[in-house]
Amino acid sequence: MLNSVQEIKSIFADHDDLFIQEEQFDQTALFLIGYKTLIDFTKSNLYIRQMAKMSSTVHELFTNLSDQLDVDTDQMIKAVVEGKLVLLSDKERNAVLEPVSRNLSRSIDQPKNESIILGPMDAFGEDIDINVGLLRKWLSTERLCHNSYLVGELAKRRISMLYIKGKAPNALIEKVDRHLKEIESDIETINDLNKHFGQRKFNPVSYLFSTEIPNQAIESLKKNRIVLFLDNYPFALVFPHLFLDMLSTVNDRNFPNGLSVMIRVLRGLGALATLILPALYVALTSVNPDVLKVDLALFISESREGIPLTPIIETLTMVVIVDLIIEAIVRLPKSVGPAITMVGGIILGQAMVEAKLVSNLLVIVITAMLIASSSVVGVQNSLYIRALKYPILILASVYGILGVFAGLTFVCIYLASLTSCDIPYMTFRIKGKGDSN
Repeated sequence: MLNSVQEIKSIFADHDDLFIQEEQFDQTALFLIGYKTLIDFTKSNLYIRQMAKMSSTVHELFTNLSDQLDVDTDQMIKAVVEGKLVLLSDKERNAVLEPVSRNLSRSIDQPKNESIILGPMDAFGEDIDINVGLLRKWLSTERLCHNSYLVGELAKRRISMLYIKGKAPNALIEKVDRHLKEIESDIETINDLNKHFGQRKFNPVSYLFSTEIPNQAIESLKKNRIVLFLDNYPFALVFPHLFLDMLSTVNDRNFPNGLSVMIRVLRGLGALATLILPALYVALTSVNPDVLKVDLALFISESREGIPLTPIIETLTMVVIVDLIIEAIVRLPKSVGPAITMVGGIILGQAMVEAKLVSNLLVIVITAMLIASSSVVGVQNSLYIRALKYPILILASVYGILGVFAGLTFVCIYLASLTSCDIPYMTFRIKGKGDSN
């Protein structure tokens, strides 16, 4: 094989979507090089064959195909990264061609699960090659490496791992590569992947942060992390999942710095409010009413007048009903969901207040908690934050305000104990290969 081909092959050794196809023309070996995730090879090769029939020599063929002839290796590498097709002959001649590109826009839709105010509206799809192509399109660099795996016992499934060479730590790349190569069972869900990465059985926090926005995945790659794609799954899985993922998105940077910081602070307050609002209501109405001003204590007492349920039973009932309504809205068809929202959120709540089963104040608290839980980034983050409010609520019903602070302390200790491949969940940034200690 040619020295130039060997050099390109060694540079792109970690790029499993690179193809090097050998063809014959006029007793001369020709090599076609490019990314199969960016180039429609079948149509491009057909075009070259048609041009070959109209050319009598290799030089004439190269001249008919391109104006960029006999470029150096750096230019060839740049052309491959940009999605062009490089044609080399065994006589050390080369040409850079404009190929028939893969259509990376036609089947790309807007995000369904993530709202974007300012930023690109593209979203990942089910085709893993299109997803990788989207990242190649937005991040044109030879340092973006791509490794693919075929895993499963009965149903083989493709998994792609992408990272930026020189950014992601080598130790992290090696551990993820080893975990993926050791997979022997079928991978049907994200939780199946979590188990292979060592997630504890009852841990509500996923090791993988899913996003359907290419811009968000690219930002994670630049922050020294790894992105995984699972075939037939329209999301990028960012590894490892960190605490700050629930507070910030890449599109926040489109706002002025002051507004961006304010938005992130509001998300943090939303997560905190989700954890403590129901617990504070129980603590202040049943265990520690003496910490309130007399006027406020009398107001709360009047709001609960005639209610037969204890504060903890009253609050647990409302919290569970709200969580059930949210799950019902998610699972039901869109044509039925708004009706369930109306019945569950307004009619049922009003009926419970008029029947003296819950107080007006509790309805306000639960509504505020529901809004606050929706302010964090990522559905999976909202779910686990809502799950962690229950132990704090139980502690508050027994120990009052002290139980609220004890519950928050336990939650912080628990989150701080979580690690993904020895990277703490509560870390602010991952040190890259080139970072100094």
